[in-house]
Amino acid sequence: MTNTLRAAAFLLLAATALTAPARAQDVPPVVTAIFKGWETQLRATPAYDKVETDSSGNVTISNLAATIGAQDPATTVKLTIGSIVLENVAAEADGLIAVGTATFSDTKVEFTGPDNKNFTVEVPKSGAEDWYVAVLGDNPTPMQEFRSTMGIARKMTSGEIKITAEGQTITAKGADMAWNGDPATGAGKSTMSLQDLVIPESALAVMDPTGQLKALGYKDLTFNATGEGEATVTGENYGMSGTFGFSAKDMAGLTFSFGASDIPIAVMAEMQTAQRAGRPPDFNPLMPQLMNVSLSGFKLRFEDASITKKVLPLIARMQGMDEAAMVANAGAMMQLSLMQLKNQAFTDQVVNAVNTFLKDPKSFTVSFQPAAPVKVQQVMTLDPANPGAAVDVLGVSVTAND
Repeated sequence: MTNTLRAAAFLLLAATALTAPARAQDVPPVVTAIFKGWETQLRATPAYDKVETDSSGNVTISNLAATIGAQDPATTVKLTIGSIVLENVAAEADGLIAVGTATFSDTKVEFTGPDNKNFTVEVPKSGAEDWYVAVLGDNPTPMQEFRSTMGIARKMTSGEIKITAEGQTITAKGADMAWNGDPATGAGKSTMSLQDLVIPESALAVMDPTGQLKALGYKDLTFNATGEGEATVTGENYGMSGTFGFSAKDMAGLTFSFGASDIPIAVMAEMQTAQRAGRPPDFNPLMPQLMNVSLSGFKLRFEDASITKKVLPLIARMQGMDEAAMVANAGAMMQLSLMQLKNQAFTDQVVNAVNTFLKDPKSFTVSFQPAAPVKVQQVMTLDPANPGAAVDVLGVSVTAND
């Protein structure tokens, strides 16, 4: 997840996914490394006007354009960047090139679907500080290939982000990400945020043509997202953990946390190989290693800010009853649905949480927190005829208003 967020952030912040048609000797090594790494991940063939290097070794790439290889052949993704300026470029150990400052101007990503509907994402200004670019050789190890797909920078920022679709515009104040760790492996801790993504009333009307949200009192929506995560590399294995939150102003918030370790880096390499080949990943040869992946926990938490009390009457009407009757009967219905678990203590916990939340909606949390990390092999060998035992092994709990 942490690596996925890094890749998404670099696309959003205009870390270009291109490979140059110019001759290798015409392109500085840092540009070749950037282009090759992102070619591996996004299968893009670019064009650009020119690459210039000044007397201080600073590099400017002008007017880039590329079509990014989409998973769906009926979908096209086009990327253009007015300019990329790379300053304070220096070779580092472990096959890395350090870029002190990278500045991206006039980035635009245009998505066109099979129905010819499109939307665009525009970022006029964005940048990165202390960006470590991995130089990928001709015969990379799985670790080297995995590292080359990471967008590792101490700091990434963007100014305003504008999304346009069907004649409507959605804006975000900006996005940022910070990272601190080992540039050679990518292991380290990171934080990210997306600030004030605003869906105005006119755009919301297009997204919700029935006007249901407006009827509930939501004329426009403002979203924020935050996250923090940690990646670890131990030998040939990878680990990741994190907490990420999404909130809609005056509506609700959702937070999820997770933790996993002992993930074979060969799995990550297979995912990259499959993506380049345009096929699904084949994990069958890696199943013995995958059985040793450890799961340390997962949590999903909903925090209400107004939405629950507004939708309960609607849900009740859909079930042919009034709100009071539905709330009163919810516990009994939950009790019946969980009988097959044959775990009365857990059933009582869930029923109590549901009743507590519906009577006074504040928060609702579902978590998997085993006493010690659980191997995938342990999960696979759980008795399907005794699901209640799995609840205990995985440390499943459900709480409300805590």
